[in-house]
Amino acid sequence: MEVTENAVKKIYVLANDVYFNKLSKKQAVEKAVENGLMNKGSAQDYIQNFLYIMEGFVYKRTMNLVGTRCYLELIYNDFGLPKLSQALDVVTAHIQYYNSLGHGKQVKTQELVNEFVIKYNIDFQGIVYPDEVSNDPLFEGGKKQVMVNLYERNAKARSLCIEHYGNKCFVCGFDFHDNYGSLGTGYIHVHHEYDLAKIGKCYVVDPVDDLKPVCPNCHAMLHKTKPAMSVTKLKKLIVAKKRT
Repeated sequence: MEVTENAVKKIYVLANDVYFNKLSKKQAVEKAVENGLMNKGSAQDYIQNFLYIMEGFVYKRTMNLVGTRCYLELIYNDFGLPKLSQALDVVTAHIQYYNSLGHGKQVKTQELVNEFVIKYNIDFQGIVYPDEVSNDPLFEGGKKQVMVNLYERNAKARSLCIEHYGNKCFVCGFDFHDNYGSLGTGYIHVHHEYDLAKIGKCYVVDPVDDLKPVCPNCHAMLHKTKPAMSVTKLKKLIVAKKRT
């Protein structure tokens, strides 16, 4: 059975009911099958994938391009930019997982992620750095399309990192709340100590050893070198500069 946009929109409603504990997953799947939306296997996958996306976990059962686009658009409409950003993180992680299996590359799905990143100016922990951009940007109709290699930015790992270190910059100590009040509460970038572009595959992230909270300025300076400078080295540079 072909998975259509109309079917995905209706599955999305059922998946939301499961997410908000209005239905059990079993009940939602049964309703989907009874209404001829999808077969049982596809309904289970789409509902479970929605739950994973909303909880920030990687899903491993692939959705078609129509279904993925539909989910991203509906999540943005219903939950706003933060959840869309998380959803794009999860889809990107799925792409990396799928690509690592050796069954082919999810090029179209990656292009879809890139499209949403550009359209909504999505901030993957802040900015897109030069080492994350392909060497061959495409130019079409006078508009530059930056094709970004978005490696996994696990939402749960990010949260655990901030829970451990707090929201102050690990390098310079800048605190957005102290400087901007409620506008800056909770805002911080998270820097991967390991160069994910070099790793090129999914791996288990240690939120304390691998990740550090940093302000956008320090994050940009860390990525001024290739590979990225260590947070310890940048911290020493700042200390040395203050002494001069």
